[in-house]
Amino acid sequence: MCGSSDSDSHDGYLTSDYNSSNSLFSLNNGYSYSSASLDRATFDCQDSDLLGNHKHPMLSTEVPRFISNDALHSPITLNYKRDNDDVTYTNAKVNKFMIVLIGLPATGKSTISSHLIQCLKNNPLTNSLRCKVFNAGKIRRQISCATISKPLLLANTSSEDLFNPKNTDKKEAYARITLQKLFHEINNDDCDVGIFDATNSTIERRRFIFEEVCSFNTDELSTFNLVPIVLQISCFNRDFIKYNIHNKSFNEDYLDKPYELAIKDFAKRLKHYYSQFTPFSMDEFNQIHQYINQHEEIDASLFFFNVINVGIVEPHSLNHSHYPSTCGRQIRDTIMVVENFINHYSQMFGFEYIESVKLFFEKFEDNHEETLAALDSVVNDEFFNDLQELIENNGFS
Repeated sequence: MCGSSDSDSHDGYLTSDYNSSNSLFSLNNGYSYSSASLDRATFDCQDSDLLGNHKHPMLSTEVPRFISNDALHSPITLNYKRDNDDVTYTNAKVNKFMIVLIGLPATGKSTISSHLIQCLKNNPLTNSLRCKVFNAGKIRRQISCATISKPLLLANTSSEDLFNPKNTDKKEAYARITLQKLFHEINNDDCDVGIFDATNSTIERRRFIFEEVCSFNTDELSTFNLVPIVLQISCFNRDFIKYNIHNKSFNEDYLDKPYELAIKDFAKRLKHYYSQFTPFSMDEFNQIHQYINQHEEIDASLFFFNVINVGIVEPHSLNHSHYPSTCGRQIRDTIMVVENFINHYSQMFGFEYIESVKLFFEKFEDNHEETLAALDSVVNDEFFNDLQELIENNGFS
């Protein structure tokens, strides 16, 4: 595999030593990286039913239609004003940003992160920021292809299945390599905003990530201070999920695989992730913030945003921001742009996506009817009922 962690385990969490060079990503160790029909009904569900208190809705076949009037402005054109713009951040290190994506496969994480980069680049407040996505799946494919010179081999047994819960350690190794690369490029001043694109679907994984952020920020050899932003992407609409699974069948893992085989394999992968997923919550936000404050011995910045069903469900009650008293304009301006991107995502990108989904299910070009039949044979009511059962068994119904 890709190497072992120097971290220990206690109370079910991955941990690292913050005051020594033992952390997996400690700068004292240096860095190494191995190459390697949508119009069916009205959605009747409150925001608090979606994610608050660790609750999931039933996987919906319906599209919600409620957008506030103030969501009609693009964050690209808004004039931003903040109180205390002249406050100067007192930390000796220059700030950079780390966006931690959270979400199941086929929810749109990678697409939304690319849209966020586009928004940051188009806004005069943030257009100087150099942004980069660090995708754990791409790292896995690079390493796998370098090792076996082939795309993903479909598993015949649970021991061969990378995405089976029994093989969590293998997925964690790829995630750690990806996180290491992000820290390395941040510290080398190669980027200003690093987006950690992975499912990050368990409390254990997320705690480890923030432990390593603390280790980075407190390491005397680190040049910059990382400001963490949590961006949780959720999708509960069945047609959206089905469409996304269809698109996933054409990614690098399945380039040499027949369509139906790719659909079956990805559907199985998705079930594995549903069986382990724990959504990020305000309780977890508060615990992480307390943890960072204790280990960095400062009132630390921490931000939490949600995009639900491509932004057509408003997540205001789920989002939370903590600005420390010494927070300067750079952090405030950047978070302002991110916040407006979240609040206006449906107008900027979501409605266009919905039209693409409608067209996919409506048009019948050459072989398209055959494609839909193959997709429906796998991603059907039974499949979604299985996903819902996994959600309920996980304690989030």
